[in-house]
Amino acid sequence: MANESDAFSITLLDEAKRFLEKANDSEEPDPFLHAALVLAFSALESHLNGVAEELALRQDVTLLDQAVLTERGLKLKAGRWELSPDSRFYRLEDRLAYIFRRYADADVTGYTWWSDLRAAVNARNALVHPRDAVSLSLSELERFISAIIDALNDVYTAVFGRGHPAYGRGLQSTLSF
Repeated sequence: MANESDAFSITLLDEAKRFLEKANDSEEPDPFLHAALVLAFSALESHLNGVAEELALRQDVTLLDQAVLTERGLKLKAGRWELSPDSRFYRLEDRLAYIFRRYADADVTGYTWWSDLRAAVNARNALVHPRDAVSLSLSELERFISAIIDALNDVYTAVFGRGHPAYGRGLQSTLSF
């Protein structure tokens, strides 16, 4: 990942953790919990996009790998498959599963964080596409953000052979806003 993109991804995660801390200290935690959830997913997607960008540059990457990693379609042109200029978006869970299967030969559903991440996706979807009032608890958000942090650490370990640089801080933010 480019240094600037790396820094932005880490900042997004730190912002999510800071909003979680603010929720813990607030008599009105809901806005902070909502912000923490949305930012945590922005951080996860930003990290995944950076990892995918690096993977797409590797020598052993197939055309199908490139399509999934760069979120582009495939089209048949003159009897040959090629990447389409059109975007082809994949669900976050599917991209994670693909990266783990392709680069770690692992089933993502076997990781301890997977069920919490799936619950977090459902909560995020309920929040950004609301049909009813969304109620989140501090303990839920701690579980959700911890699952995202654990997932990122396992992605980095699977792809780069070393964990995520901010993994050791857990839920503790370095920000003070």
